[in-house]
Amino acid sequence: MEMTLEKFLAQLKLQKPLIAIRGDIFDTLADHIAFAVHWPNKKGHANNNAGGFSSKVAEFGWTDLGDIVFKKGEVRSRKIKGKTFHAMAVHTPEEGGWDETPQLIENCLNILPVSSIEVVAVVLIGGGDAGAKYNATVRNLEGMVKTCKTVVLYVYDDPLYELLVATGVTAQPLPQGVSLTALPKVVKYRDQQLGDLRKVYELQPIVN
Repeated sequence: MEMTLEKFLAQLKLQKPLIAIRGDIFDTLADHIAFAVHWPNKKGHANNNAGGFSSKVAEFGWTDLGDIVFKKGEVRSRKIKGKTFHAMAVHTPEEGGWDETPQLIENCLNILPVSSIEVVAVVLIGGGDAGAKYNATVRNLEGMVKTCKTVVLYVYDDPLYELLVATGVTAQPLPQGVSLTALPKVVKYRDQQLGDLRKVYELQPIVN
């Protein structure tokens, strides 16, 4: 019996490309929305009320969001108009302030008070002006893929969405759409699966 890519991924329990939805995350059917905020930089500035998605969340109803002083890696949640928003402190506005973002995204998503099979809608972290200014990279998507949560990525910008799908970084849903309840649980393979493989093949620990 031939080993297809689907069977290969299933055997290894590796995550398929992240499902990406083109559109406004505020219109999502999911009950949970996760997004990034800054923790204060060395000058004490966080700028969570100076534009970007956090400002949109503040306008949507989390009015004091810009006044909160977040700690690195902290998550705060607020239910607004039937949706629960999860602010994740995964970067800081200064040079090098995005270096740890991929790992912090994974960590923050993992500690969300949400079931592993419940959908969490996530914005494209690093896709805005702050990300461009401080050299955010596509590696931020790694944190979304490696989390133990079921994550769906929302991309508002059409050209960026097309680029992500074309490069295979994300997967496009089927024309008829994807049932949120049918989405597979995301497997955090870095620790669980690679850890098992090390035991089998007596590999040395992988150093990040």
